[in-house]
Amino acid sequence: MWHERNDSISGQNFASVSVSDGVGIGLVINGELVRGVGNMAGEFGHNPLSLDGPRCMCGATGCWEAYASNIATLSRYFKRDLSKVKPQSLLKASTSSGTFTIADLINRARLGESRALDAIQITGRYIGLGLATIVNALNPAHFYISGEIIAAWDLIEDQVRTALSERALIPSAAETPIHRVAATDYPRLRGAAALVAAPTFAAPRVA
Repeated sequence: MWHERNDSISGQNFASVSVSDGVGIGLVINGELVRGVGNMAGEFGHNPLSLDGPRCMCGATGCWEAYASNIATLSRYFKRDLSKVKPQSLLKASTSSGTFTIADLINRARLGESRALDAIQITGRYIGLGLATIVNALNPAHFYISGEIIAAWDLIEDQVRTALSERALIPSAAETPIHRVAATDYPRLRGAAALVAAPTFAAPRVA
């Protein structure tokens, strides 16, 4: 369904990926949001990259979210092992003081701190691996990515693209356009507004 990328359909078939405290994905097919029977379609953030990986807030281990979220990135920087941490404690366990943010980490990377740069570039690789899962399953025409880590896109794009290329089944899928969505575009607010308006303007439910 999504293999063609001509102008008539490319804007109607895409995946929106939010990388923040968690990793959230929205899927749009033929212009309509895919919800699933229980309104949980698109939970690629909880597909495992490794069953033996770090703890995720869902309670499982090794989820994509557990490798690519803000919590994962900061924990990587502070060298914290979250494998045995209780899910509800993850937000507190991810930093040493509770005030150090992804923006602070990116600033340190730009100032030349190698440990900070390594932490965010490893996250970039994990983002790419997760995108490969989506592209192999659904082959969207575009990705739209938002979240705090996007401020470091120039530092992580190569890692994202390399990982995507390694795991995408065909070369053209590895070249799926990736568009950054800035926080100033208010993607979450706009998405919430669209959900409210959808029952009035949307076509019958896709899936």
